[in-house]
Amino acid sequence: MSSSNKIQQTTDRIRSIVDERAAGDRLPSEAELAALTGVSRVTVREALDRLWHEGRIVRRWGAGTYVADLASAPDQPAFRNIYVSIKGVTSLPAEIIANGHQAALTAFTVERITPPDWVAAELPSDADVWRVTRCIAVDGVPAIVMRDLFPLEFAGQRTNPTELSELTTDLVHFLQEAGVRVVKHESVLDAVTCDEETARLLGLAAGEPILHGRQRAISETGDVVTWSDIFYRTDVMGTVVIRTVND
Repeated sequence: MSSSNKIQQTTDRIRSIVDERAAGDRLPSEAELAALTGVSRVTVREALDRLWHEGRIVRRWGAGTYVADLASAPDQPAFRNIYVSIKGVTSLPAEIIANGHQAALTAFTVERITPPDWVAAELPSDADVWRVTRCIAVDGVPAIVMRDLFPLEFAGQRTNPTELSELTTDLVHFLQEAGVRVVKHESVLDAVTCDEETARLLGLAAGEPILHGRQRAISETGDVVTWSDIFYRTDVMGTVVIRTVND
């Protein structure tokens, strides 16, 4: 049996175990699941990753794995979910530079704001957030506007958003310095018309079509810790999706 088929069969078996339990119930350990399914812990871990991606389980660092409450989970069609290992997520400017281009930060602002509706639903009602706006030029041409939103504090420690003014300081490592380990990104890409402020930063006409990404970063505790609106000038930046089969 191929490795991918073994992982899929193990995923199906563990999914049935999950379905037999109530929301909030703790699942057996990886070692116990390996004994139950007759596979290695590595295969069990891969299967649990898939179930976590499906939203069926919650993994709490140092505490175990629990059945997710599907009734309260956001309704997201499966075809909109694309999962990429967080290990491959690095600083975007660093990637630009590594590919032989020049990157420069041409705008940087920090504001304390009341979160917009799409963020407020995942925060306490009285919460404020930082909004950090950055514009990155590629080879001298403004190419990307990133608007990152995150809480004023993590674990009681005040965040310092001015650290993101360093071109090579990416959000994942910024959060790690604040004691938050990001393990998952969820992104949705769509085409929008350019608002006046984004158009000004990118040197475009307001109302011009532009590629937009809306992103949520999720910690190892299952909490959403940052929200991002990212705008790409499509004559400078593009998106390529590559799908492969692993047997």
